[in-house]
Amino acid sequence: MIFWIVAVVLAANAVMVLAAAFDFGSITIPDTVTDRRMFCLLTGIGSAAAAMIYAWNAHRTMSVRKSRLEVVRSYVMVIGLCTLIYGIFSGLAVFLYSDESVTGLAIALTTIILAAIVFAIAFVIGDGKKGPLKKVVWAILMIAFVLMALDAVMPAQDYWEFADHIAHLIIAVFMVSFIADADVRREMGVSE
Repeated sequence: MIFWIVAVVLAANAVMVLAAAFDFGSITIPDTVTDRRMFCLLTGIGSAAAAMIYAWNAHRTMSVRKSRLEVVRSYVMVIGLCTLIYGIFSGLAVFLYSDESVTGLAIALTTIILAAIVFAIAFVIGDGKKGPLKKVVWAILMIAFVLMALDAVMPAQDYWEFADHIAHLIIAVFMVSFIADADVRREMGVSE
């Protein structure tokens, strides 16, 4: 259910951004943007793709019986995929349709690196082995989701950030409860 809420929030964000491409809505666009329509279209398509991936994950999570660890692993994979897709679309939007082409390139490259790290973490979660690396991954996940929750309760500057905060707060609370679960800790070798 939580993943469906996030998918709806992301879809609503995509609709608002895509509507802004055609001068509907009141989304604040950075001053450096040179082509509002194309910037919003690319950003909105990236957000819509992320929403569809979250919806697909929500459907699979609810229709296929999974252990909590499998839910955590699939969510981490979804984060990696959404980070990659949304980051590339956002980077392209900034690169092609703003005065900050270097920033757009940096966004795309950073996104690819971060997505690769997230995919590696998902692989370690699902490899079926216990050991020090899995304990480190467990700690990284716990810290990351707690920081995500803390960031999500900070004041939002605009609509985009507010929607992002809602989605991340819901996810963070849900994932911290799963990662703290005794069965997940045992499967990852954190507790006996």
